[in-house]
Amino acid sequence: MSGIDPLFVYSETEVTPMEVAYACIFDPAASLGGYSFEAVRRVLAERVPTLVPLRRRLMAVPLGLDHPRWVDDPHFDLDNHLHRAALPAPGGEAELCGMAADVMGRPLSPDQPPWEMHIVEGLEGGLVALIAKVHHAVTDGVAGAQLMAQLLDIGAEGRPVATIYPAWLPSALPTGVQLVTDALPNVFASPLRAVRALREIGRTTVRLVRCAIDGATGPLSIPTGAPAAFETPVGARRAVAFARLSLGQVQSLRERFGVTVNDVVLAVCSGALRTHLAEHDQDTDDPLVAVVPVSVRGVPDDEPVGNRLSAMFVPLSNDRDRPLDRLRAIVSTSASAKAQERAVGYGPMAAAVSEAFPPALVRPVIRLGLQWGALRRLRAGNLMISNVRGPDFPLYFAGMRMVAAYPLGPVIDGVALNITVQSYRDSLFVGINAGATAVPDLPALARSMVHELDHLTIAAAMDVYEAG
Repeated sequence: MSGIDPLFVYSETEVTPMEVAYACIFDPAASLGGYSFEAVRRVLAERVPTLVPLRRRLMAVPLGLDHPRWVDDPHFDLDNHLHRAALPAPGGEAELCGMAADVMGRPLSPDQPPWEMHIVEGLEGGLVALIAKVHHAVTDGVAGAQLMAQLLDIGAEGRPVATIYPAWLPSALPTGVQLVTDALPNVFASPLRAVRALREIGRTTVRLVRCAIDGATGPLSIPTGAPAAFETPVGARRAVAFARLSLGQVQSLRERFGVTVNDVVLAVCSGALRTHLAEHDQDTDDPLVAVVPVSVRGVPDDEPVGNRLSAMFVPLSNDRDRPLDRLRAIVSTSASAKAQERAVGYGPMAAAVSEAFPPALVRPVIRLGLQWGALRRLRAGNLMISNVRGPDFPLYFAGMRMVAAYPLGPVIDGVALNITVQSYRDSLFVGINAGATAVPDLPALARSMVHELDHLTIAAAMDVYEAG
């Protein structure tokens, strides 16, 4: 493991599994043979062995001398990862969200490759769902979308077998002696890596101070001191809700105001959260802070695996009354936060620190911080908002056309609300994951996002009229 990947393992607890997921919905009408679980299993049995990230498991290095190792699992069995389920009647969105919440609240087995898929039958209209979950140490949002795409097809007929893959013959699991021997070079280099990490921390601090002094990147966004909204400690239970936004509406706003899709997404979240807080008699005067992951993944990347992430901390301006005022404020604060992230580089610092120290030192420190509630006390942010670009063409799975793809990100103690957005064809699909007691009436928040996009669109039309 390298970079920040180990942090997703060390920061995991029994009630806060660090996992990302997709809840996809498929229409079997496009498939000549219709739906069958056996057909789905055949497709997965053919493709999973060709995808390295899905056939590896983690093994800890004895005595915590170094980070865990990814190794091929010689005992891999697809049936340990693939599950068949059925929704209770009436098989609508509420039932699917309930099942997704149950899946997101259960940790994956540490003794096998950390992923699972649930084929869900019984949806209204004869539709079929797939809830696919993978540990965050395996992949980030961008790479996760790439990984899912490798399991899917661009046509109902499937794909021709263009490459003959050699039979997968995994080696036996390494012994403890082998793991220690493999880790020794890193153990000996650990003092040097610690020096490099301290140097990176120093450089990052200097860059942050320079940003504060010269003001070139706008107001400084320091990741502490967010308001107390959604501060409830996270337990084992989850709540999940879905929303579907018109990509056409978002693109029109983007072109009208010369902003980014992410700016519009943040403005939609801002207005929806303002409405939601007001409806539940909570404070709307202090702007919430969104932790926004930033991909630093190279293009093209050689393999959809691991995490290449930094972050920016964006005040959401939900204290403002008017939708366009919120959008314009977010455009400014988001640009400042992005410029600060580029100038400071939180990602390289986190990666250097993660790689520098062995788990025997890092894990106890992280666990102590979690027990103390450090993230809740320091409050780097109130929620996480991710936006990933997806394909603008239809995808198929076992002959079935994908009609919806809702991404879901993890929640942690201190950041108990996660809103993840991904485009697919002409829509933005929104997956909202939260601690069950952190956000009341999560479906209402999802509906507010749809309404807020309409409010922005109307406000933009009125702005054009008044300007004319």
